[in-house]
Amino acid sequence: MVNPWEFLEAWVRENVNPTGYNAEGVAKQLARECLQAADRAHINQAAVIKAAGGNLETFMLTELESAANREVDRLASKDKR
Repeated sequence: MVNPWEFLEAWVRENVNPTGYNAEGVAKQLARECLQAADRAHINQAAVIKAAGGNLETFMLTELESAANREVDRLASKDKR
């Protein structure tokens, strides 16, 4: 059986892309999609939410912001060359 945290990490790696900051609507949609994927994988939704720290939407928003920060850093380092 897949560990909920491992599922969440893998799902985020595959599905969360930089979209900009203050993307609450995107985070909400990603949370819904993640829970649907958890259902398809027969992983308990409550376990996924718990793995996300208790609030999947907030977790997704943090992941989106991290992705945006990584993209800004990547572009900034590309400009320095």
